[in-house]
Amino acid sequence: MLLVHEKDMKRTFSCMNKSLTTRAIFTEDQKDSPSELAFKYAVYRINKDKSLLPNTTLVYDIQYVPKDDSFRTSKKACRQLSRSVQGLFGPSDPLLGAHIQSICEALDVPHLEARMDFEPTFKEFSINLYPAQDHLNKAFKDLMSFLNWTRVGIIYEENYGMFDEQ
Repeated sequence: MLLVHEKDMKRTFSCMNKSLTTRAIFTEDQKDSPSELAFKYAVYRINKDKSLLPNTTLVYDIQYVPKDDSFRTSKKACRQLSRSVQGLFGPSDPLLGAHIQSICEALDVPHLEARMDFEPTFKEFSINLYPAQDHLNKAFKDLMSFLNWTRVGIIYEENYGMFDEQ
């Protein structure tokens, strides 16, 4: 028979290393992109600083989805959410991101994203790391004033990035 004091049990279990999985969805064209590398680097930095999550190792599960297929994206998101999940990151595509945000909201799962969002409404379970359009507009305006520029051209890769600033 083995007798173990409760205090010794707590000390033993508090020293055990547990693993938390953070899940992410990136579009296939974002594979090895700066966004994916930043995500992986964030996990690395959190694991390196033991004061942030003591006795815990953060691991990631990244899934890639076609940019134009919300059905497959939903299926992959649901598959990720069916496992133990503390939150979901991505995707940065505005249409897919809004879709995943809606799923996370319905399931009360935290959703982190970095995408343009033209709906300024409060989202209870979502944190968008991308600056709001009015903040970007002010930054461009301040930069133009600081540099004494009277005209500037901004080229966007996608047309949903257009804004109205004079």
